[in-house]
Amino acid sequence: KPGKDNIPADALSRMYLLAWSEPKSKFLQELQAAVHQDAELQQIITGCQHKEEYKLYSVKEGLLLWKDKLVVPNNTDIIKQILTEFHTSHIGGHAGITRTIARIQAQFHWKNMRQDIKEYVQHCVVCQQAKVSNSVPAGLLQPLPIPNQVWDDVAMDFITGLPNSFGYSVIMVVIDRLTKYSHFVAQKTEYTSKSVAEAFMCHIVKLHGIPKSIVSDRDKVFTSSFWQNLFKLQGTSLAMSTAYHPQTDGQSEALNKCLEMYLRCFTFQNPKEWYKLLPMAEYWYNTAHHTSAGMTPSKALYGREAPTLIRYGANTEVTPSVKE
Repeated sequence: KPGKDNIPADALSRMYLLAWSEPKSKFLQELQAAVHQDAELQQIITGCQHKEEYKLYSVKEGLLLWKDKLVVPNNTDIIKQILTEFHTSHIGGHAGITRTIARIQAQFHWKNMRQDIKEYVQHCVVCQQAKVSNSVPAGLLQPLPIPNQVWDDVAMDFITGLPNSFGYSVIMVVIDRLTKYSHFVAQKTEYTSKSVAEAFMCHIVKLHGIPKSIVSDRDKVFTSSFWQNLFKLQGTSLAMSTAYHPQTDGQSEALNKCLEMYLRCFTFQNPKEWYKLLPMAEYWYNTAHHTSAGMTPSKALYGREAPTLIRYGANTEVTPSVKE
């Protein structure tokens, strides 16, 4: 009805959508142009359109896909942009060669991809400045028994001595010993068994329940009567490492090193900003590929990969009609 006749106007009597607008990725436009300039890839696209023997390839919106992964031509600028985005960003976390390959090959494919990633990571200046060399420890180390269920057995530790950042200088690290899924919780300098217990309830118990066992070192919090009596009432056994022998809780010690490396890479110029990066560090670690498990902690816990924050792909969604 005309406006003057439609007196009781409501949301159902008026067009709810005047125009459809959505942002378009500049990177995908550049990639599409580069693909069309590559003679070899153009031959594959032509073959796909004529249904020739290219079973693993497909074409969507002018982009060539191999096993649903974007095919990248031999274009130095585009490859460098991908490497920078998936290694030096907060999502990439300046990870090593294996983890960087796992992130990139989930969305992209190009010739000599592994070699390009390896060379880029090895020549990363920030990695050379912020990381330490790893060496195999001497002696025969025996791992703890593998848990049967997720979040039945956890390991806890503290990263102390950090620069004061928004009133925090300690990070409480909690890791599920089966899936390696972890949570990072900032703590004040003068943390107590009560404050740690409250943080444990707010960040761990509310999501995963009460664990059956907790592996930790002999920090004053874990040896306090309050902490021991609290978990004794919950039926949780407390397993503590031998004094001056951190190898007992090697899982959390390895996690601490990864977290410290991540924060060091991104707060090199301003160390007091580490608190802002803690949520992104947790996302990075839980979505990073672990060779021991053959998957990410997120997939091990939830059975699927977490939605990535850096997502490229041909848009296959149908644009809704304005007339509907």
